[in-house]
Formats: sequence, structure tokens, C-alpha cells
Amino acid sequence: MRAILEATFRVLDEVGDALTTTRVAAVAGVSVGTLYQYFPNREALINGALADHLEAAIGAVEEATAAAAGLPLEVAAERVVRAFLAVKAERAPVSRVLHRVFGTGKLDDRPAVRAATRRATRAIAGLFAAGGEPSPEIVRRAELTTAALEGMVRAALEDDIERLRDPRWVEQVVSIAIRAVG
Repeated sequence: MRAILEATFRVLDEVGDALTTTRVAAVAGVSVGTLYQYFPNREALINGALADHLEAAIGAVEEATAAAAGLPLEVAAERVVRAFLAVKAERAPVSRVLHRVFGTGKLDDRPAVRAATRRATRAIAGLFAAGGEPSPEIVRRAELTTAALEGMVRAALEDDIERLRDPRWVEQVVSIAIRAVG
């Protein structure tokens, strides 16, 4: 399945929205029948590839929040933001392809994106609540934090993808996050 997902992004990069399951299967080196065992149609393939891509970042946020439990909030926030930015930098070429093919923000209504955003918000709200049940106010703060981080990453993807690897930019984003939780 990994070969199919990687091929999906290569084909999106090559032909954009003209992606076909036949082309993805050929690039992946599998039969169309094999591809259909995992993804029954083009839309399922795109959603599956998108969900896999999002899982890397959301998984990093969830792992970092769990590992930071009990730490001072500023320290925990720094670790979570650094983990998120590291994954986003690593996967920046894929993100850029998605933004180029589908348009910035155009994927936000897809179930995989909404689910990933909810998971990130829950993880951050749990961190803010210090292990307790997050209040509605804490959930709102977590939603704003999640949106702000994603917005900064989107801006970097659109303006200068190398910004995601620039230590000065990373420090600025971490500083903003720490001030927001303080």
C-alpha cells in the first residue's frame, strides 16, 4: 500500500487533478486490481493519500503532547510545536503538491482534513487542560492555536518552502506559541 500512496503523490505532482487510478497503479508498479483492493475509486485514493499525509503531522502532535504531559506548559508547547514543524518540513514537498493541485484551503472540507484538525485540537486542548477535561474556553484556545500553526505553515508553503527549514523562522513560530500559552 505504501507504494500506491507514494505513487499517488508523484502522479499528482506530474499531472495534477488529471490523476487516474490506472496511472497511479502503473507508477506504483501494481495492477489496477491490486490498487482497487485498497482504494475502490479515484476519490478514495486521493482521500487515502491525504489521510496518510495528515497522519504524520497529527501523529507527531499527539505523541509530543503525550510525552510532554506534566511538563510546564511553555516547555510542553515548545516540544509540540517543534515536533509539528519538523514533520511539516520533512513532508513539505507533498504538502506543496497538494496545495498546488487542489488550492490552498480547498481540502479543508474533506473528512480526512476535518478529522485531523479535530485530533490536533483535542491533543492541544488536553495539553492546555493539564490532563483534566478541557473547558469550552480551553477548546477554543486549542482551535485558535491549531489554526494559527497551520496558517503559518501554509504561508511558508506558498511563499518560501525553505522557511520551514530555517532555524530562525522555527524559533519565531515557537516563540509565538510559547507567548500564546503563557
